[in-house]
Amino acid sequence: MPSVLFRPNINRRAFLAGTAGTLVLPGLLTGMARAATERPSLPIPRQLFPDSQGNISLRTVAGEMSFIDGLKTPTYGINGPYLGPAIRVRRGDTVAMNVRNELDEPITMHWHGLKIPGKDDGGPAEPIHPGASWEPRLNIDQPAATCWFHPHYYPTTAEQVIKGLAGLFVIDDDEADALGLPSEWGVDDIPIILQDRRFNKDGSFFHRFNMAAITVGYVGDTMLVNGSVYPQARTAKGWLRLRILNGSNARSYKLALSGGKSFFVVGSDGGLLSEPVELKDLMVNAGERYELLVDARDGNAFDLMTLPVDQMAMNLPPFDKALAVMTFRPEDKDGKGRLPDSLVSLPSLADLPADAKTQKLVFGMNMDKEGMGIFMKAGLPKLMENGEINGEIAAAVTRLLVDGPKLPKDVQLSANTINGKSFALDQVNFDVAMNREQRWIFSEGTDAMEHPVHVHGCQYRIVSVNGKAPPAYMAGWKDTASISKGGTVEMQVRFDYPATRDRPYMAHCHILEHEDSGMMAAFTVS
Repeated sequence: MPSVLFRPNINRRAFLAGTAGTLVLPGLLTGMARAATERPSLPIPRQLFPDSQGNISLRTVAGEMSFIDGLKTPTYGINGPYLGPAIRVRRGDTVAMNVRNELDEPITMHWHGLKIPGKDDGGPAEPIHPGASWEPRLNIDQPAATCWFHPHYYPTTAEQVIKGLAGLFVIDDDEADALGLPSEWGVDDIPIILQDRRFNKDGSFFHRFNMAAITVGYVGDTMLVNGSVYPQARTAKGWLRLRILNGSNARSYKLALSGGKSFFVVGSDGGLLSEPVELKDLMVNAGERYELLVDARDGNAFDLMTLPVDQMAMNLPPFDKALAVMTFRPEDKDGKGRLPDSLVSLPSLADLPADAKTQKLVFGMNMDKEGMGIFMKAGLPKLMENGEINGEIAAAVTRLLVDGPKLPKDVQLSANTINGKSFALDQVNFDVAMNREQRWIFSEGTDAMEHPVHVHGCQYRIVSVNGKAPPAYMAGWKDTASISKGGTVEMQVRFDYPATRDRPYMAHCHILEHEDSGMMAAFTVS
């Protein structure tokens, strides 16, 4: 029997049944949760290393969890009831994966952030049917990084991730090891998976592909950190390394620490930066990862907070104000990790030749007017009045999210586009050359929504964001970059592995409801 990966100990008297449709009302957790006498410990995912033959086995299974007192939530998990292990590999490893699907529906398993051939990538063209297994071999040849894995089955990725199919994929290497960064798992090296969720009255996860979902994506009203509500982590004193994954379907988080405490960004999606970047807050979009170092040598407790963001429909309570999502209590032994002055050497951006290939991806929404219309009619622009939430408007917007009728499947699948086309499993949208530096440009059509764009099979460098050089914390290796408000992102990328017509790579919006409604393109590398 596999060991349980997460020990949730979630006992939340703060949950109350609401009256908005069949859902628990948003906002009821904010103050009440903090008054609870019992606080769950932060669950730490078990590390899963290759065995002596280089094998790693994963099983996707159905389970249940107790997120709400007195109710059981049906879940999916990987080697356990909810979420999955933290896979740990080293640069130079060849890992033989065995992914067995013990669910009653097909899945895939995508290694988000890994530079591997299309045949091993786990995109929509590689379904694992119930009772079947998939056995890719992953040759790990990229710098130390915090990546992750999740299903990519079309068009049910969003719901499968909501139910719990996701886990961390951590790559180590000698260069990162030599820096002396905090490295004791769960003690001063802390994994943090951020997800917002919404529950039906019976405790099950809510999800519905209605007009609201294909417009703004999934809008939860409850924060989970590693599958737990407002947990606390008892950590070492000293420098703490926080490995942040935004594993939410759609929500962006503006992270900060309580008391205005600063932190240092040391890594992004694809690896460490050249030097630490000190910040007071950090925007993390869906699918992105960042590694932060926090000075906890004084032993004082502090909270990880998320601040209100300028993302449509995402400022409903409890996200209308600063929200504490977890507490750190540096009470354990003194940690050995340190904050280096410099980190790793990053190559300079190459001077692209005049004939360098430029690939433009324009993200569009066929039903933007209809989607925006329902929110405007509900009064969304006036949600905040004098710094306070208008309760009637919040209730009206919530009804759109939870009571809006499910769309017919053909309407869902044609709602969103890249370069004017909705995704189809039998089409390849373009081909790019292998082993050549290229310029890619992400932009929006007529909509101004948030689109965190993920590209498979690569780690790229951002050249500009809205025509300006990227901020220092975004200047390292990336696989996800967000556009919004009509903006553009230009990047330089190189593909080192092939992807064929039967196993292509994907480029898509990582708002999973956008991805599952057509905002995805397949491409080959040859």
